[in-house]
Amino acid sequence: MTEDLIAKALAALRQKDFLTARTAIAAYAQDNALELQHFLIKGLSELALAEWSAAAKTFTDAIEAFPHQPQLWLNLGIAQENLGYVDEAAESFEESIDLKNNQGDAYGNLSNLYRKQGRFDEAVAMAHLAFEHGAPKAQALNSLGLAHGKQGKFEAATRTFNEALQFDPTNADIHANIANLAIDQLRFNDAWPAFSKARTLQDSATLKRDEGMARLLTGDFAKGWPLYEARLELPTALRTRPPCPIYKGEMLAGKKLLLVAEQGFGDTIMFCRYGELLAKQGAELLWYVQKPLQWLLKGNLPGKLFTEEDPLPEADYYLPLLSLPLVTGKLDPWDISSAPYMEVSVSPELPQAITGKRKIGLVWTGSPTHERDHERSIPLGVFAPLFNRKDIQLFAPFTGAGLEEITSATPVISLASSIKDFADTAALLKQMECLVTVDTAVAHLAGALGVKTYLLLPHCPDWRWGTTGEKTPWYNSMTLLRQPSYGDWESVISTLAEKLT
Repeated sequence: MTEDLIAKALAALRQKDFLTARTAIAAYAQDNALELQHFLIKGLSELALAEWSAAAKTFTDAIEAFPHQPQLWLNLGIAQENLGYVDEAAESFEESIDLKNNQGDAYGNLSNLYRKQGRFDEAVAMAHLAFEHGAPKAQALNSLGLAHGKQGKFEAATRTFNEALQFDPTNADIHANIANLAIDQLRFNDAWPAFSKARTLQDSATLKRDEGMARLLTGDFAKGWPLYEARLELPTALRTRPPCPIYKGEMLAGKKLLLVAEQGFGDTIMFCRYGELLAKQGAELLWYVQKPLQWLLKGNLPGKLFTEEDPLPEADYYLPLLSLPLVTGKLDPWDISSAPYMEVSVSPELPQAITGKRKIGLVWTGSPTHERDHERSIPLGVFAPLFNRKDIQLFAPFTGAGLEEITSATPVISLASSIKDFADTAALLKQMECLVTVDTAVAHLAGALGVKTYLLLPHCPDWRWGTTGEKTPWYNSMTLLRQPSYGDWESVISTLAEKLT
């Protein structure tokens, strides 16, 4: 009987009937210890069914019994990567390669993870090894092209993607990467045909989302917002999915509408302004937001506020915050007010010992886990032209990564000890003449408060800032300073220094 179950599981696995394979091996496991082959049947079936947590447990258990099997470490890494455990996945792939160093797939996977970790030179090296050790040529070259793109080596990336297409001309991912590479260079006329080709081959949610962001970047809001809705089809789009229906334009009078934060702190601050439009339709608004925003948003929003540490409140409908422009019909941000829409009490206070100097906030770094942080964050030393200014005192109104760069040679006063949440940050910003910041949540906070802000942007900025001009429809107190070419922060800082005179 038990041998029949193994035979059934193996046959189902070969026929790609993964549900049957998993069920058969689970039945076998009720009365028998699993051997290496059995773990592989179970784990590979779970991977194929996108049951990432189950697969990670299966391969972890297998490794405890068979620690020297490279295929177990490889598959554990795949499960971990899909769960978002990038560092752990990289370690698993490294262990697999240590046990067997001629695995092309493992090198390719490691290249992609190193890229996500910002280790771009190592990502290039791993992609070359993937090519040399038998990974599918198109797949290895695709990884190499992505790594070159992250290095800002756009010509090399273009050549590599085109070479990859010679091996697999119908690979939608490669066409999509060509499109996104063109966007990185602001070459939109090259991007649209590549997006079209990719979507002809495989019209995935990721493709529609990426094209949506590109359309929004160009100011094509009529096409961009509907395409951007595809992000909600991705499994990691929302941190929580309420049990009630998603709102699709129904009458709201007397209804409870749950507005759900879905991305970063800055996105929540930026898009909460649209809630008032739905409140005017008679909706009772319930907000479900990140805990660090609680005291900032409390009193600044219509309706009741809950945080992600609270149980989900009952509602008739829910709506992710970044769907608000589409639902309200306010597709063009120039059609909404750019005036300040938040207030905060002045507590805590800036250090009083600093007198006779202009008090300026400086945020030079964002979250290091952001996939484009290497483009938006700036080494503190690049701001050297401001350090010797006798009329300026610089403050760092944030906590976390980046503060370790402050030294005696970089005269910036950290305010981290005064900050518990965004309400504290807001109070400190209101006491400053202005804020100088990269594209991170504090920029949105300053804009919402009406604090004068200089926002420093990479050559290809996030979609919300457009591609030209110093003004933005989102915040009337904000001035945009843009890189004239990829990586050129020196020109931006030179312009900033002139603005601050």
